Amino acid sequence: MLHASDEKTYVATYKELVIAFLTFSVILFFLYPKDLLKEQILSEKSNYDLSMLYLKNMLANDPENESLMIALAELSLQSGKKDLSLRLLELLHGSKDTQIRHKAYLLSYRLAKEDYFFVEEKEQKEQILLKLRQVFSSIIQEKVYTTDELEQWYEEAMFLSEYTNAYMLLKERLSKNIKSIKLLEESYYFAERMHDEKDSLRFLHALQTTDIDRRYTWLIVEYRKMIKNKEYKNAEKFLQYHAKDSLKWVEELAMFYSFLREYVKASDEYITLYRQTKQYSSKVKYFMKAVEALQAGNKTREAVELAYTYEDNFFSDKTMRMYILKLYLASGDLKKASDLSKKILDKTSY
Repeated sequence: MLHASDEKTYVATYKELVIAFLTFSVILFFLYPKDLLKEQILSEKSNYDLSMLYLKNMLANDPENESLMIALAELSLQSGKKDLSLRLLELLHGSKDTQIRHKAYLLSYRLAKEDYFFVEEKEQKEQILLKLRQVFSSIIQEKVYTTDELEQWYEEAMFLSEYTNAYMLLKERLSKNIKSIKLLEESYYFAERMHDEKDSLRFLHALQTTDIDRRYTWLIVEYRKMIKNKEYKNAEKFLQYHAKDSLKWVEELAMFYSFLREYVKASDEYITLYRQTKQYSSKVKYFMKAVEALQAGNKTREAVELAYTYEDNFFSDKTMRMYILKLYLASGDLKKASDLSKKILDKTSY
């Protein structure tokens, strides 16, 4: 029977330690799955440098392992080692694995965007902006975004002045919410900016039926587009159609004829307004415009006859009496001037 005093202390030799370590490593290699080992490393949040060291060593033994590369790129980014992260991500841009390639694009974009706002030197900023545009182009071409991210990438497109892609993303956003007045209006102005006449009209017509409170505004916009494009026949038909329902459009039609120097037609429309309006001040305004339109077209005789037709309607208005009298005198129609003067004297003699 052995006593405590008889036991010997056992100390392992250096050789035995090396053998034990190698044995353990072999067992670990064969029994511990690599993916599980990688998962354990990536779950380590307290020491990024140690995790990166592990991943670098694993990558050295398995250089084609792209999942390790993306993991190392992420850890490098989190630990502030941007150069390493950038090199790895640029390699992964050519990956055949869609998921890894897309993740590399997004990380690259994020990293370059951070650098853009960090650097101050103009030339550096321009180089980073070029890189951002290249990565952004890949993101858009391969649709590395969800429906919920459309607005985010639209804003990025505007930031990069990538207007063609911004327009595409905006239309995609609109297709998901076709009744959005805000998106319709934004799409219309973007279509104008991109000289997309077909879509411009499509968005404009949608606004006319959707944005009811501003329908007149959007109709006017369409009319002015016709004038800008010198589509005068279409503009005339457009105004005539809407003039059936609103005096505002009759006035637009009158101004349209004046613009085209069709002064007799302009005068006719102003007289239509004169007849249909009830407010006296408006009647005065439209009557004078009708007369002035004829004068602008050197239709002096017609202007006098028009004034004579409505002379009695304004006789009780001293200002208008004098306006008509001066018109007769300026045109040389002394008889009408004399007759009106007598009527005025008769009225004032009471």
